[in-house]
Amino acid sequence: MGALVPADLGELLRTRVLRVRRPVWGRGHGRHASRRVGLGLDFRDHRGYVPGDDPRQLDWRAVARRDRLVLRQTEAEDELSLLLVLDAGANMAYGEGAQSKLAVARALVAAFAWTAIRQGDRVGLVISQGDEVDAALARPAAGRDRLDAISRRLAGLAPRGRAPVRGLLARVAPRLPARTLIVFVSDLLDLATQVDDASAIEGELLGGLAQLRARGHDLVVLQTLHADELEFPWDGARLVRFVDPRGLRVDVEGAASSLRARYLERLGAHLRELEAACETNGLMLARVRTDASLGQTFATLLGRLAGDPGAAVAP
Repeated sequence: MGALVPADLGELLRTRVLRVRRPVWGRGHGRHASRRVGLGLDFRDHRGYVPGDDPRQLDWRAVARRDRLVLRQTEAEDELSLLLVLDAGANMAYGEGAQSKLAVARALVAAFAWTAIRQGDRVGLVISQGDEVDAALARPAAGRDRLDAISRRLAGLAPRGRAPVRGLLARVAPRLPARTLIVFVSDLLDLATQVDDASAIEGELLGGLAQLRARGHDLVVLQTLHADELEFPWDGARLVRFVDPRGLRVDVEGAASSLRARYLERLGAHLRELEAACETNGLMLARVRTDASLGQTFATLLGRLAGDPGAAVAP
């Protein structure tokens, strides 16, 4: 994973852990609070001893107080299942080098995968690229082999195509274990695969994520944007041309001064609508700037997932 993440993020990964607020329900012992009674550190309650119980779980202090045999029950700690869904369409190509949208999105996906697998969790990866969806690694799995497979897939990734998301969630949902953490990474600026279907596809995507949330999964939407897209740093008489790398939209060209205000107005409206939709549907939305420190960005994301109310990713 070292080649996929910048130095500040790589240094952070050595000391941070991935935690989620809500209890998980894994197939094996892990580091996350569970919904069931089992082996763990946090006290849950007492219950009376019955023949066949493990005598090592007897709480002798409680026995002395109650004059009967009682067991100390603790909260189980289970493994987490994590599914990473990455938009690798041509729309993610903007930016240079390590600050391109796909480079930043890929680094965050790699960071989540490395952190989760290092602590014994299961990770799956789905990539929407070209005109198809690669779901070969969709079912979460643990271990070094899974990490190596994810690393190889991410290392050879280049942005291309229209990256369809229609039907994506319906395709992977049956493979998900209970209470999976799903992280969807995209710029979410224009998900169209045809000229006029952007709004419909975005609505379908958010609706699908909301349905997964209703089934007990946790959803995180990472909107990865370049500073140019957020600020439109051009002004005056300078000629600006908008080009759709997917070949769906006709080029738009004009003086920066005549395009800037309208662009920022439409962008602001789109971002506010996205924020409102995510809040309504119980989806955690984080806006990631490609010029921000990825180490700090990832640390903030981990804080939000763990329920730190003071954590926020800068817009």
